[in-house]
Amino acid sequence: MKMKKILIGMVLLMFVCSTLPVLVGQTENTTVFKERNYYKEDRAVIPIYTEHGLEKVPTVKGKPPATYVTITSPIDGAIVQGTITITIDSNANPTIAIDGTTVGSGLSYIWDTTQYADGSHTIQASAGKAKDTATVTVNNGGGGGGGDGIINKYALVIGISDYEGTANDLQYCDDDAMDWQNFLKGEGYAVTILTDREATAANIESKLTQLLANEDADDYVVFAYSGHGTSYQGYGSCIVSTDLYYMTHGYFESAFDTADSHHIYFAFDACKIGGFQGLIQTNRVGAFASNTKYSYDGDSTMKNGVFTYYQMAGWDNYNYNNFEEDASYAVQQMKTWASTYHIQVDPFYADQFAGPMTP
Repeated sequence: MKMKKILIGMVLLMFVCSTLPVLVGQTENTTVFKERNYYKEDRAVIPIYTEHGLEKVPTVKGKPPATYVTITSPIDGAIVQGTITITIDSNANPTIAIDGTTVGSGLSYIWDTTQYADGSHTIQASAGKAKDTATVTVNNGGGGGGGDGIINKYALVIGISDYEGTANDLQYCDDDAMDWQNFLKGEGYAVTILTDREATAANIESKLTQLLANEDADDYVVFAYSGHGTSYQGYGSCIVSTDLYYMTHGYFESAFDTADSHHIYFAFDACKIGGFQGLIQTNRVGAFASNTKYSYDGDSTMKNGVFTYYQMAGWDNYNYNNFEEDASYAVQQMKTWASTYHIQVDPFYADQFAGPMTP
């Protein structure tokens, strides 16, 4: 009987050891793909760059919050034109209404403002007793600065693998940034790159301000980010600077509202980054490694984030000549990759540019 118990114990131990790689997310060749999600927040106060300025927000702890709804884009008082994305932060499934008429539900809605008269309009998002409104001005009679007849190309590229401390470090985000830099330089862009400890919140703000001061309506603009992403209650999707400041999609949407360029491309290889689709208004294209799920660092063969790896492969191996085709390829290939390793992903791209957008 004792020998029988020993044999049963050995068989059980062999089973646990044989299945452990699956339990921890390894593949049969022991490859581990690191999620680019942000660590569980343990600070009492989080510094957050928002469209209203820098805020210091107490950490949300304790019991689950009551239902909340916040319109994160467009912001109250914004001037809008063309087709824009209304984005909502909520822990429910809010109803979206414009001027009192329900137009959709969920966390985003594509709004063709050309179907509305120029002037003031009110957006409302509601879920139960929770609601939020934003009053905006539609102006489709023109707007934006003029060009000088010369096409200049500007890019701001950010990649952060080295975060404050060591617990949240990633592996290939700086490589992603350098690959974007090399590609864009080959296309004639003047590239400003911030990697690792250079990519503080203050430096990102400074370089973004400089980018928007330089570009005009004729110019081509690219903004690419690779690093940690998170979604924070009341603020939605955020990127995380090397010094651990959250920078909300509302902050970037407000900044790019001042852009004149009619040719802007965004690339985000980060987790839970779907709220940044609010950037994709008329004359813009965006590629996103995730919506509400995670993005991933690739393996030692890829030496990139998975999504960025396929973006680079699209340019190098298939000679795509426009951002839409390359983004579509990266989205599909990341889904195929994830299926192979039994990982859930939700990459996507958004296109509000008439015709193909060439680099």
